[in-house]
Amino acid sequence: MKAIFFLPLVLATSLMAQEPDSASALFSMREAERNFARSSVMIGRNAAFAEYFADESVIFTDKWITNGKQFSKDQKASPIVLKWEPEFMDISGSHDFGISTGPWEVQEYRPNTPPLFTGYYLTVWKKQSDGVWKVILDDGSTTPPLEKVLHSFSFPSGADKTIHNPSVIKSELLQKELMDRENQFVSEWGENPEAATYISFLAHEVRLQLSGHLPTINADTIKVLISGLNRRMVWKPVGADAAASGDLGFTYGLLEIRGTPELTKGHYVRIWKKHNGADWQIILEMINAG
Repeated sequence: MKAIFFLPLVLATSLMAQEPDSASALFSMREAERNFARSSVMIGRNAAFAEYFADESVIFTDKWITNGKQFSKDQKASPIVLKWEPEFMDISGSHDFGISTGPWEVQEYRPNTPPLFTGYYLTVWKKQSDGVWKVILDDGSTTPPLEKVLHSFSFPSGADKTIHNPSVIKSELLQKELMDRENQFVSEWGENPEAATYISFLAHEVRLQLSGHLPTINADTIKVLISGLNRRMVWKPVGADAAASGDLGFTYGLLEIRGTPELTKGHYVRIWKKHNGADWQIILEMINAG
């Protein structure tokens, strides 16, 4: 969670725990996530991934980027169980595209064993033409051991309400728009790799999930973590996708840190949100620097 990375602050108080309207698209997306998690325990991680991933999907592995569905089909079973629970979700105005994040843990297939690894996942869901939710991107980062985890669930206010007649924009235009914004970030960071540059692209309410740390929404903690990023870090965008309503999307790519004895690699995923008349802003970022 779901993609597992063996990579060697505190989560700030999140939004108040909520329950979405049971008739909403957000509720059905959460049920898809929970069913996915149950399947991972019941039939195994690889089989669950193969079932819930879309035919065209992105996952990050030791080969960095690959097709999630096919990769899962090709994997051999392993004697571990992968568990997770959604903690935060958001959904597009078109209600066919959304994101989910929360804690995951890996255990041996034996009762009452402590977790071998813990982390947080980031999943992008997209409703298919048959109305079924499928995963189109999945990533995960490791965290320090999680103790006494109390699961709660939250989402932006109003995300479980219907938006009547949402705008519809061609996906090709949205992908180009997002990649243009991504490349703007890359260019400005390249010219001035400082925290202020990075923060100028962040939404007011943003989540940062940096491998090796617990996720945070605290502005001061985010500034500290960003200030600690290697200034030689090179972002290499690979792809993007967005909801038809043009208000929620993602970019992803590879990371390189040049100048070290051996080229250090990693990857990242950015979730972007756009309000009428405003630029795309980052609402969630997951960084896995190797």
